[in-house]
Amino acid sequence: MIEGLEPVALQELRALAAPRTWSVDGQLNALKSLTPVRGELTAEHRGNVLSVEGELSTIVTLTCDRCLGQFNQQLNCQPSELIWLGDTPPSDEQLQESEEIAEMEGLVECLDPRGRFDPEQWVFEQLNLQLPVVNHCGGHCPGPPLPKEAGEASTNSDPIDPRWQALQQFQRE
Repeated sequence: MIEGLEPVALQELRALAAPRTWSVDGQLNALKSLTPVRGELTAEHRGNVLSVEGELSTIVTLTCDRCLGQFNQQLNCQPSELIWLGDTPPSDEQLQESEEIAEMEGLVECLDPRGRFDPEQWVFEQLNLQLPVVNHCGGHCPGPPLPKEAGEASTNSDPIDPRWQALQQFQRE
């Protein structure tokens, strides 16, 4: 857990009448990273929505999907999100009443207005969204291991599964 990123009551943010800023510098338990997560996070209560912005960076170690080698990937993001404060997603009427929200499409997140905002969870989610879908170590990737040459004899330490014998005969031909 990153010190200082404890969940905060939304009513407390509302009472501030100003944005609250957190400094982010530490390791997330849910995201194993090579370097500490660093950056800044700001949340402001704006009536029916919570406006959250941040600037975050860290380096994670990933495993290449092709060669299974490990490589480091830098994660940088400057996310900005409006979170609806209500038990259910906003109706079209509610969206039209607020100019700020009317411009936004795809409001997905909803928080109970009597609940809490967890800045550490938000940081984790934003960095997790930056992880690549396919892990590829780069242009220098050797790719998957090549099969043994036909002339190479297998050793006793490398037993052949009998289910693969038909494929091996096909490769020899």
